[in-house]
Amino acid sequence: MRSQAMFFQRRAGAALADPQLQKKFAGLKGKFVDSRARAVAAYESDFDELRDAGRDIRDRVVANLDVWLELFEEKATQRGASVLWAKDGREICAHVLAIAQRHGVNKAIKSKSMLSEEAQLNAALSAAGVQPVETDLGEYILQIAGNEPPSHIIAPAAHKDLAEVADLFAATHHTPRKTEIPALTREAREVLREHFLSAGMGISGGNFLIAETGSVALVTNEGNGRMVTTLPKVHVVVTGIEKIVPTLEDFATLMRLLPRSATGQEISNYVSLCTGTKGPADADGPEHTYFVLVDNGRAGLLGSDFQEMLRCIRCGACMNHCPVYQSVGGHAYGWVYPGPMGAVLTSLYTGLENALDLPQASTLCNQCGVVCPVRIPLAELQRKLREQQSERGLRPWSERAALAAWAWVARRPALYALAAKLGVRYLNWLAGGEDRIRVLGLAPGWSTGRDFPAPQGRTFRELYQSRQESKA
Repeated sequence: MRSQAMFFQRRAGAALADPQLQKKFAGLKGKFVDSRARAVAAYESDFDELRDAGRDIRDRVVANLDVWLELFEEKATQRGASVLWAKDGREICAHVLAIAQRHGVNKAIKSKSMLSEEAQLNAALSAAGVQPVETDLGEYILQIAGNEPPSHIIAPAAHKDLAEVADLFAATHHTPRKTEIPALTREAREVLREHFLSAGMGISGGNFLIAETGSVALVTNEGNGRMVTTLPKVHVVVTGIEKIVPTLEDFATLMRLLPRSATGQEISNYVSLCTGTKGPADADGPEHTYFVLVDNGRAGLLGSDFQEMLRCIRCGACMNHCPVYQSVGGHAYGWVYPGPMGAVLTSLYTGLENALDLPQASTLCNQCGVVCPVRIPLAELQRKLREQQSERGLRPWSERAALAAWAWVARRPALYALAAKLGVRYLNWLAGGEDRIRVLGLAPGWSTGRDFPAPQGRTFRELYQSRQESKA
């Protein structure tokens, strides 16, 4: 997926001005939030202790990532799989196309894989004469809608409503228009069934790679993941190098966190552990298994100020709780990963200079950090990105000059107190006796789409001094 992150402001503005899109997001707001809250409340033990355990597992992996990757490669190879390494999207495509050519594949069925979006794998497969077929229902809807990008990592078609899907299915499948979800789901299942049975290769992502067994774990709510990984004779797993967990016990701990944080479920409908190739006694399974383990910017985070981002388990809780994401949706962010985690990852993976507005796409309210199951300090990471932007001169000169002036004044308490006192008087004058300022003179952009609250009373210093004097 080619990054459009440079155009966040324009795309966010278009999303805010789209009444149909706003109506859809209004219906979505709170859905996952309420589900997660109920799941956390119903958890039989201390959920915060579970979050600590999840954080510790992920930190243990990241601290010795090379060791766990080597162990995974050894165990996966022992079980008959081949482990390949990819530096970037180009190498991902090259590996997958070479595998397809080696096995004479002309159709590949896919379960949801964000990394294949990073690599634009579908386009590469199509160009090479291999038909890619998305089998996750949301991804399938987006594919027949003209290869639209996903707008949410666990609900990729969240920006489409029932009527749009009904129109899309009728036009694509040449069937009578259906408006009931079960009927539409059945229709998709019938269409996809033929692809499951005729594809020569299955491509999946991986929620986790388990080092001690050389397995990939897939967590889904649809049965397509199992079909993709067991029916074709070739299974290719494309996943990031940071997805490793040391043991099955560690995996079990993270599985208590992932579904509860993502959809509010105690456990997903399908949890699959795929290990190696089909054995003589196995009823099904691939004859050939390949793991394509991808860097694409991840190794560069090791030892950096952003290493904590490698803990991410892609649950989507941060975007479900983010007021910015809930207002503008995922497409505004312009790349594979939306929301707070996307604002950080896109800036790091595609270059800060190519995602100038994403570190600003946050109120820093830290709702994302509060709900992150592995305690990634997302607001703090966004603040660090803002610092780097300022240091590298990537923000407008007026903004940098204003911040430099504020920093100079803030280091001089007496001057800061005087400036704050005058500022409060100015804002109260600007409000004209109302509790809100309609147009903020020095920064009109702030009040273009909303009012600015007028200060109430005097500054904190004045109030504190007044209280101290009344006690004397």
